[in-house]
Amino acid sequence: MHIGHLHAVSRLCESLDATNVIWLPVGEPPHRSSPIASAQHRVAMLQLAIAEQPLFTIDAREINRVGPSYSILTLNELRAEHPHRTLCLALGLDAALNLPSWYRWEEIFDLAGVAVMHRPGWTVPNPLPDWWRQRETGGCARPPAGSVGWIKSVEVPPVDVSSADIRLDLAEKKSIEMKVPLAIAQYIREHQLYE
Repeated sequence: MHIGHLHAVSRLCESLDATNVIWLPVGEPPHRSSPIASAQHRVAMLQLAIAEQPLFTIDAREINRVGPSYSILTLNELRAEHPHRTLCLALGLDAALNLPSWYRWEEIFDLAGVAVMHRPGWTVPNPLPDWWRQRETGGCARPPAGSVGWIKSVEVPPVDVSSADIRLDLAEKKSIEMKVPLAIAQYIREHQLYE
């Protein structure tokens, strides 16, 4: 969790007028290698990062689930628990473009909308893929309450930081305190993570 994540999600909340953000630490990611830090450490760092954010909560269901962390399973569970709420899956532009490779990806749109976060200078494809174009909200300020099946692009603040850069800085014994919340930098040092 770095400051880029926090700034992006805060901007997304403003854009969608969100009343709650559920952070879902991944358990067993189906599209990439497993996280380096243990689930316990990742949840602890996330708790530190969002401690001052009243709209943010953590849901550990994907960590506790046996097997791959498929988004469709989580969304099905959340929809059953919150049948009348608007659900939105927030993705970065790169993840959104790979959505058709996800497990049961089309069913996501039966349960939620998708917000695609992109930085200034990054543009969505032109022309958009058909599956995206058919669902794009365009200039709509906010999708209607309770609606599903939409995609909204949201420009987020440009923060020049990545998880890979942070791990490289740690390997080179450089400070990361400008890239992550101070409490996380201290936690990483204290627990000697990513060494």
